[in-house]
Amino acid sequence: MSLKEADITKQIRDVLNLKNIWHWKQWQGPMSQPKGVSDILGCFEGKLLAIEVKMPGREPSLEQLYFIANVNNAGGIGFVAYSVEDVIEKLGIKGVRL
Repeated sequence: MSLKEADITKQIRDVLNLKNIWHWKQWQGPMSQPKGVSDILGCFEGKLLAIEVKMPGREPSLEQLYFIANVNNAGGIGFVAYSVEDVIEKLGIKGVRL
């Protein structure tokens, strides 16, 4: 059985909570601004954290890539995660058993 995007998001948030990484799920709608805001926002080691969660095989939109690029260009940490393992690797999180 394949995981849904909501399942991947929950797994990621569970690890972030376990490691006391301040974050929240950003809800978007058709009138949201700016377009492409990442699914999970927060703060990691004093930097803005932006995680765009995608199902394996699905690509982020141009707006989502633009938002991530803006976060990274401003000194934050932004990336696309296809799994909780992606987040653990990108943030260098230690001591998590899956």
